[in-house]
Amino acid sequence: MKLKMKETKEMNQKCNLVNTKQDKGITLIALVITIIVLLILAAVSIATLTGENGILNQASRAADNTKSATEKEQVQLAYDAQMSKNMEKGKYTVGTDKDDIEGLQEELDNLDTEAKANGKGEKIEVVLRVSS
Repeated sequence: MKLKMKETKEMNQKCNLVNTKQDKGITLIALVITIIVLLILAAVSIATLTGENGILNQASRAADNTKSATEKEQVQLAYDAQMSKNMEKGKYTVGTDKDDIEGLQEELDNLDTEAKANGKGEKIEVVLRVSS
């Protein structure tokens, strides 16, 4: 009986050694696969952030569009304010005469915009300067 017990112990130890080596091999393969998956995820994340249609570029374009829309809205507000002043005087248009151009420029300055009003022929030209 002692002999069988000793043989059984030795067999168990040999089996444990074999299983341990297999477990180490599987663990190493799992580690390598995990690292590869993480590298792929990192590459996808970087590509999403940068690139032509990346989040950072889209945010930059959105900021530029917002600045431009704000400037245009301020020009419209200045024009409406000048039109309101002219209507109080009985004049129902904003023309290219010196008073209208100066009044429009004054309104643009009051709105803290960098736009400049110029009289060009029969039209008033407003030049926007949107800085990036």
